Amino acid sequence: MIVGIDIGSGSLRALGCIQKEGARFPIVIAKYKKQIDVVNRGNITDNDEAARLITEALITLEEESGHDTLHTLVAIGAVGLSSHHANGYAQVSRGDAQVTDLDIDNAIKDGNRGVPDIRNKSVVHAIPMKYKIDGNDVQGNIIGVRGNKLEVKTLFVTYPLQCMNVLKKVLEKAEIRVTDIVAGPVAESIPLLTKKQKIAGVALINIGAGVTSILVYENNIPLLVSTIPVGGEDITKDIALGLKITLEEAEEIKCGRSQQSYSKRRVEEIIEARLEDLCVKINKELSRIGRQELLPAGVVVCGSSSLVPQLEFVFRNELKLPVKITTNELIRITNDILRDSSWARVYGLTFLAPHDNENDVIKELWTSFTTRVKKLVLQFLP
Repeated sequence: MIVGIDIGSGSLRALGCIQKEGARFPIVIAKYKKQIDVVNRGNITDNDEAARLITEALITLEEESGHDTLHTLVAIGAVGLSSHHANGYAQVSRGDAQVTDLDIDNAIKDGNRGVPDIRNKSVVHAIPMKYKIDGNDVQGNIIGVRGNKLEVKTLFVTYPLQCMNVLKKVLEKAEIRVTDIVAGPVAESIPLLTKKQKIAGVALINIGAGVTSILVYENNIPLLVSTIPVGGEDITKDIALGLKITLEEAEEIKCGRSQQSYSKRRVEEIIEARLEDLCVKINKELSRIGRQELLPAGVVVCGSSSLVPQLEFVFRNELKLPVKITTNELIRITNDILRDSSWARVYGLTFLAPHDNENDVIKELWTSFTTRVKKLVLQFLP
């Protein structure tokens, strides 16, 4: 069984899947979800309790499915997950002047030094975006191209080193052997975005309980990974303050489940104000890469807080882009087992487990990053 784990601000989700010969997508055989309060804005605040919950999740999945865990992949999406573009250079090492993997690695390592405050960051992914040889752009695969000086423009996805160390300690305490740690936005893009969207230019926005994450694709290459410290809990707090009610009552109103009498227009005004503020922050992130109002495939919104009232209306007006709220994407590919887009992150993780078959769909989807993706793999000894 392949297990994906997402430790979110509001809940811990874990999913167990298997790969069957002939099946296009991983088949869900067990799932686990539990409300938690050991995470703040995605960062773990209680190591012991978090470790206990992760262990409980894995035991539950194995008991429910009757399968042992072969691979475990963990998503990260806390505030501080970010990305930076950097150029690196390397001299071509072979005598016949053909570019090799070693040259690409050396250029990426050189670019790594250009990431701001890199000493306090852990590199989660290093994704080559563009190649030049002797100053000339090279399209497609660079391996085997002849030249003297290689330049690689790389997207470095980084995570605060302190947060990564805390996560590592928690996973060690839970006695979990981790196959890989993956940026959450990258994982959820696999089941939610089409290749056509990735080529045209699209932003995938996940509005969680405490964090909103952004992933931007263009020409089938990720351009931006970012997080904003705003989520559904902030909308709940705004409603509670605005209507002078408890957080529990405000949550019911936000989700449209309340039976109490209240001013619908007042609630809409409160929600719209918070969403407009979120859009300002999203536009600021898009402007970092020059894509504000310039994504033809628009914005795809997912996450546990993606269905709040007025969201689509506000996003379309403020971002000035087409907006799509994810609904039945997971239903279609999981045979109605997963209905909520908030499961997309853990489900996407299960696509990324190592596999021997070169033609497997995992390989095909992962190579949507064009050439290859260098990932930081954390392995924990038993």
